[in-house]
Amino acid sequence: MSAARKALRVVVFPFRAAWFLILIANFLAVCLLVAAFVAYGIALAFSYAFLPAEWTQALWRWAADLYAQSSWFKAAALAFFTLLFLPILRFWPARDPVGDAAREREITRLNDDLIAARRQEQLRAKLRA
Repeated sequence: MSAARKALRVVVFPFRAAWFLILIANFLAVCLLVAAFVAYGIALAFSYAFLPAEWTQALWRWAADLYAQSSWFKAAALAFFTLLFLPILRFWPARDPVGDAAREREITRLNDDLIAARRQEQLRAKLRA
């Protein structure tokens, strides 16, 4: 049985190694994509703030053309801006922590009252029987 396990390990190991390399390559590709979009966003902000208007318009036109032509760029841009705005959406609309705590206390009190009423009914049913 031990020889069979060792033989199985010898056969399976190259596939596991290949799978691990594929995972590493995908991780690096995602990191590169995120870094490219961060750099692109910084370049657009820099061009908008410091470069002449013609250069900024050319950069935006290039981005709009790439967005129209490439579904990969479109998907990556949507994912990037979704991830960019998720922290903002976490706090909007603003919640009232005092009101939420009061509502939670009221719900807990009602649940406790319901449990107590149910126990009383069970005790009464036992006493009747």
